[in-house]
Amino acid sequence: MNAKKQKVKDRRRARKLADEAWEAADAGNLDLAEKIIRRAVTAQVDNPVIWNDQGLILAMRQKDAEAAEAFRTALSLVPTFAAPFAHLAALRIRYGFAAEAVTLQTQAVKHAPQNALYAEQLQAYRALANHNTEDLTQAAKPRVAVVPKEAIAPHVDDGLTAHLEQCDWVQLGDLLSRDGFALIPQLLNESDCERLRDMFDDDDLFAKTVEMDRPDFGKGVYRYFLAPIPDIVRQLRVAMYAKIVVIANQWQELLGVPRRFPKDWNAFREECIHAGQTKSTPILLKYGPGGFNGLHRDLRGEVFFPIQLAVVLSRRVESLDHPKDGFQGGNFLFCDLPEGKKSRRREMAASIGDALLFCTRDRLAAVGGVYGLQPVKHGVTTITAGERFVLGVPFHDYR
Repeated sequence: MNAKKQKVKDRRRARKLADEAWEAADAGNLDLAEKIIRRAVTAQVDNPVIWNDQGLILAMRQKDAEAAEAFRTALSLVPTFAAPFAHLAALRIRYGFAAEAVTLQTQAVKHAPQNALYAEQLQAYRALANHNTEDLTQAAKPRVAVVPKEAIAPHVDDGLTAHLEQCDWVQLGDLLSRDGFALIPQLLNESDCERLRDMFDDDDLFAKTVEMDRPDFGKGVYRYFLAPIPDIVRQLRVAMYAKIVVIANQWQELLGVPRRFPKDWNAFREECIHAGQTKSTPILLKYGPGGFNGLHRDLRGEVFFPIQLAVVLSRRVESLDHPKDGFQGGNFLFCDLPEGKKSRRREMAASIGDALLFCTRDRLAAVGGVYGLQPVKHGVTTITAGERFVLGVPFHDYR
C-alpha cells in the first residue's frame, strides 16, 4: 500500500475509534473511552481534532495535566484551532486562574469569531478576572442563548420544604464524604411516585430515550425529560439544591479550591449555559428482571455539580404476584477506585419514595489531615423480579 492510501486508511481508523470513544463516554464508561481515544491518537498522531478529543475525555476523567498537554499538542499541529484554546481556558478557570483563562479564551474568539458561545465565555471570564464574582450571572448573561422556561424557580411545595428542613444535613454531609451516598427516607409520598411512574409512557414528555442492553454498561430504559421538565421535578431540584450546595461549598473550602457554587440553582444553571450545557438532565429509569446499571462515574460536561439525587418510585417487596406490584433486588451500589479485591463496596436498599444523594464523581476524603478527592463509582445491582422505576436528578445540564 502506498503512503497516500495508508494515510487515508489511518485517518478513517482514527475517526472510527474516536467515535467509539465518545459512544463509551456517553454511556458513562470513561475508563473504556480513555483507552479507545488513546488508540485513536496512536492511529493518527498528526490529527489535531483527535488530540482535542483526547483532551476532552481526559478532562472528564479529571486528568487535567494530561488533558492540557493534549490540547497543547493539538495547537502545535494547528495554531489557529480555536477549540483547544477554549478548553484550556476552561481548565484554568476551574482552578480559579481567571486572568489566564481570559488570555486563552481571547485566542479562541480570535480564531473563531463567529462562535457566539466563545464570546459569551470570554465575557464571563473577564467578569471573574475583575473580581466581580457576586455579579457574574448578570455580567455574563448570554445575549444569544434562550433559557428554557424551567429556569424560572417554581413555588416549592410546603410539605417538601418541611421534610428537607427536618433532615440532619451535617450527618448527611458526613455520610456523603464517608460512603459517597446518603439516604433520605420517604422524601416523596406514594401518590407523587405513582404520578411520576405514569409519566414514563408519555412520549411528549421526553427528549431522548436510551434502551441499554450491554453487559459492560447495564440493562434498562432511560428516558430524558424534555424541557421544561414537570413541575414536581423542578420543585425537587430547586429545593434540594438549596440544601446540598452548602455541603458542596464546604468541600470546596476544605479542598482549598477558590470557586464556590452559587447558592441559588438558577444562578448555577446560568453557569451551565455559559459553558454550552443546555440539555435537560432529569431522567426516568425503568429496570425489569435482569436489569442493572454497571458501576460508572458521571463525567460529562466541564461544569458539573458534585452531588446528584435519585428517588425510587417503586415498592421493594418480599413477595411478588405481579411485576407492577414492586421489585426485588436492585440495590444502589458504590465502589471506590481503583477497583480491586480490597476495594470497599457498599450497597443501599431503598423503597418507594426514598431519596438517595450520591457523589457525581468523587467523595471528599481526608488523609493525614489533608483533604483530597476519592474517585467513586455508582451503579445498581441486578433486579431479580418485578419493575423498578427511579427518578434521576443531576443538578447540572449537559452539552
